[in-house]
Amino acid sequence: MNTEIKERLEKTLEKYGISKAKASREMGKSNAVLSAYTTGNYQGDIPKLEEAILRWCARQDQAHSRKRVPIVETQTLKTITRAIELAHTEHDIALIIADAGSGKTTGARWYADQNESTVIYIPVISGMNRRMLVTELAKKCGIETARVQFNTLVQATADALAGRDSLVILDEADYLKADALEFVRRIVYDLGESGLVLIGLPRLRGMIQNLRSDHRQLESRIGISVDVDGLSKADAAMIARAVWPDCPKEVVNAIQDIAGKDTRQFCKIIERMQNTMAVNKLTEPSVDVAEVASQLVLRRRNG
Repeated sequence: MNTEIKERLEKTLEKYGISKAKASREMGKSNAVLSAYTTGNYQGDIPKLEEAILRWCARQDQAHSRKRVPIVETQTLKTITRAIELAHTEHDIALIIADAGSGKTTGARWYADQNESTVIYIPVISGMNRRMLVTELAKKCGIETARVQFNTLVQATADALAGRDSLVILDEADYLKADALEFVRRIVYDLGESGLVLIGLPRLRGMIQNLRSDHRQLESRIGISVDVDGLSKADAAMIARAVWPDCPKEVVNAIQDIAGKDTRQFCKIIERMQNTMAVNKLTEPSVDVAEVASQLVLRRRNG
């Protein structure tokens, strides 16, 4: 046994507050194997195990060396949360349209977390029909759904929503089946007397305004409509400087030249830059670091 490796393992566990059980899982080993190693009783392939330990320790140092990109109150976030807040306060329907990576999910989750007692947040799955939607709403309201007739479930869910200051947020609502898109207006807004937020890609507006789908009842009730343009230069600088307070303008511009208006990709590049800086023992971000960190990034066509 290499005592230096054993000491490094113990220091890493203590430094980051990680249990042996969690560490062993992340190494792909059993808890018994790691316990036997630390007590000097392991009878297996010690060099192979120590290689796994060193790799795991290195990953922990790298992961903990970077500062997570925080949620920053950018103009985009304010726009999204303001629309959601209006729908909540006025019991209205809001339509929020944004491209992928614009921060719409971050804004919706942030608002839901701040108002968890009254907001129901549902990330829509592809092909969700009205029965699936009502069942999910009912579960979120604490209603038993097993062996309950659909009409009974609809009424119970609507009553539960109407009984409190509710808001329902459907993220990626463009994945709803046509019957569910129309029915959610009926159960949440009409019967449930609650606010409703529909968030999705630009195709969601097309789905609602498609005359063949006959969503005129829904379209006529949408009182708030917001188009989110994506990451602005001001928002980009705000996010970067939440991680590096003195981040130079040219570094922010270099990252945004790669990410375009995609907030999600902008944040991923920042996190990868921190990894690159940790490996190379750098303390300040630079344009070169941004370029290195973005080498494996799929560049958006419409930056």
